Amino acid sequence: MADRRMVRAWVSGMLGAVVLSSPVVAQTKRAIPETTDDVRRIPIPPIDRSREPILVLTGGTLIDGRGGAPIANAVVVTQGDRILAAGPAASTPVPANAARTIDATGMFVMPGLIDLHIHFTQQRGPNMGAYSDGPAAAAIRGTALASQLVDAGITAARDVGTMDDVALRIKEAVDRGIIRGPRVMWSGRIISSTSGHGDEVTSTATGRQKPGLGGASHGNNGPWEWRAAVREQVRVLADWIKLGAPGDQEEIAAAIDEAHSLGVPVAIDSYGKYTDWAIAAGVDTLEHPLDMSDQAVPLMKKHGTAFVPTIGAFDNLLEGGYPTAGIPTGGFYHTHSRRFVIDQGDHLKRVAEAHRAGVPIGVGTDIPFENEVRYPDAYFRELDYLRQAGMSNADVLASATRVGATIMRMGDKLGTVEPGKIADLLVVGANPLADLKNLRQVRYVVADGKIVVAR
Repeated sequence: MADRRMVRAWVSGMLGAVVLSSPVVAQTKRAIPETTDDVRRIPIPPIDRSREPILVLTGGTLIDGRGGAPIANAVVVTQGDRILAAGPAASTPVPANAARTIDATGMFVMPGLIDLHIHFTQQRGPNMGAYSDGPAAAAIRGTALASQLVDAGITAARDVGTMDDVALRIKEAVDRGIIRGPRVMWSGRIISSTSGHGDEVTSTATGRQKPGLGGASHGNNGPWEWRAAVREQVRVLADWIKLGAPGDQEEIAAAIDEAHSLGVPVAIDSYGKYTDWAIAAGVDTLEHPLDMSDQAVPLMKKHGTAFVPTIGAFDNLLEGGYPTAGIPTGGFYHTHSRRFVIDQGDHLKRVAEAHRAGVPIGVGTDIPFENEVRYPDAYFRELDYLRQAGMSNADVLASATRVGATIMRMGDKLGTVEPGKIADLLVVGANPLADLKNLRQVRYVVADGKIVVAR
């Protein structure tokens, strides 16, 4: 018996020595060859683009979005939905079998613009209160807005709160070529606590009670309900999760943790202490500079949080309101989750502070009413607000393209003009680095490799 125990001990020791002395084999995650062109990155069968038509742009000045000097007399070659080549004409040959060549001489070629805060289902048109609403009506409004956006050179947009699955269906309709519009990343229903933003009984600013005395989020209470709400949005194919404050610290942290465990990023519409809690919990983007604490920007820098200020949405409230929606000038009224004063000077100061700290800043509009008259002007006004906050034209242009793509979690596919990227291009008539107003001089828009605007 003693001999057996000695043998077992010796064998155990030898096996332990083998385990301890064996080299650790690093586990590397292999890249999936082909995925969907969205944040979810679902594996799809390989795509053969070799027989797709070739489009060439010649003679224009290329602002490729990578931060270098503009390239005069450039050539950009696309095939199907991908960029094949981009660079000086001297070193970038034009394929002999191009299906179409655009002479962009005297024009400026750049990446398509990105709007990181859209609600496709928002209201539009006069007398909107006279009509009942629903998903079908919202889809019609969203289709009209999608066309307005792409006409202005906005080739990618993130919808951060929709009615039912309307934004998903707009995304699919654009992908399938049924409607004209930007590529869409969507976040489904806003996740909020009962009575939080998205679940208010009264309409923001008007004070009118909503049918059924409740908002679209339906309210979630406790960390597990917030986790379950995240899972439900991922289940219905959301690219992003959108949270609304208030919520307690554990609820916000649970939702962010759940989303990240599923590989989905999180945005939050927040204010005050809720913002600080969300940043510390790892939220990916902070929407709006509302009632920010002095700790918010340092926390954003520390935790790598991106900032989408949507300054124009609040300046609109201060400078005229939304007359067709019956919303008066001055700020937020009648809503429990907006009990603070809006200060445009403070908003600009917070954006300037974030920019100086190196926080990534993206462009978002968030216009809730009168979309038919406020877009696309709202986008270009937002660029000017960023400039007023101290950002240079080059900084603002980067926010609208490369930085925006990175914030959207699409930086490997969008935001710059280089081989392998998706062929989303904007051609304008004058240099936007000299004056951001020149972005309004749209000559061509190429979205997903197809010419959708030609002026």
